[in-house]
Amino acid sequence: MTVGDLLGGRGTQAAEHSFKISKDQSDWWVCPAIAVVCSTFDQPMLHRLRTSSKFKKLLIAAFLFVSFYGLAIVLLRAIGLENLQGAIQHLGIWAPVAFVLLCTVSMILAPLSSSSVFITGGVLFGQQIGFLLSLLASVIGCCVNFWISRKWGRRVAARFIGHSNLDDLDRFTQRLNSHHGIVFMILVLPISQDLLSYAVGLTKVKFWKFFVALLISGIAVVGAYVYLGSGLLEALL
Repeated sequence: MTVGDLLGGRGTQAAEHSFKISKDQSDWWVCPAIAVVCSTFDQPMLHRLRTSSKFKKLLIAAFLFVSFYGLAIVLLRAIGLENLQGAIQHLGIWAPVAFVLLCTVSMILAPLSSSSVFITGGVLFGQQIGFLLSLLASVIGCCVNFWISRKWGRRVAARFIGHSNLDDLDRFTQRLNSHHGIVFMILVLPISQDLLSYAVGLTKVKFWKFFVALLISGIAVVGAYVYLGSGLLEALL
């Protein structure tokens, strides 16, 4: 007797081949136990679990977004925007260098969010300079991500993105394996530039195609964060 017979077609083929129930009467309890476990994790429930997980991620993202703006407003009002901008100018070339390095690291370590750094750059350096610095850091970081995946593969990439993002990485990789066009990459890269750059590196997409798509999509993504995000923050001060 197999699990497939017991579940009446609801069990997966993998479960049917993996669990063979002995005819020995001492194993009479195994079939019902496996049936309960397999029927519990049916496709509708798995879909609900995935949906719930995405909803939790959206809630976390919204909370972090509101928290960032709240903390930034408190700090900028306490210190003074002009005082911070004056300190940035006093540091000279080291301020933009440190900013680009910080942005680049936030792009390579995918669990970190670079959007808040882009917005901060637009406020501290001004929108035009902040945009150029953020775009430079975004391109450098994503190119590093691409070559990490291309040279050392998924196992090394997983150390930079975190195990919680592996499912998303595999899903993006599967899509990119079937769509190599520049236009498609331009459309999907804004979803998550850092994570998708790792995914592209795991495919056979040529670097120059990735670079063109990254540059075009980066202008749109970084521009939105810097101009809209920093503009909103300054309006709230």
